Amino acid sequence: MLAYIYRIIRDFEQQHGMHPNLLYLNSFHNEHLQAAFAENFTTQNIREVLKLDMVIDQGVMHPHVAWAQSAQKKIAS
Repeated sequence: MLAYIYRIIRDFEQQHGMHPNLLYLNSFHNEHLQAAFAENFTTQNIREVLKLDMVIDQGVMHPHVAWAQSAQKKIAS
């Protein structure tokens, strides 16, 4: 899952010329993502490593990334 997340981040950066700041995933994806990190890593630690805010929504079929100004303001504060 982590490799896939890095790939969609890279693809977004190549297409848009900026790093995304949102990651949309469901709880199943989130569990697999957390499994890629050490047990003591919190969700906050993972967000810091990926430099993404995470939106967990059961309606998300496939993880995807985006950029939103409101998320950027939240991250900067």
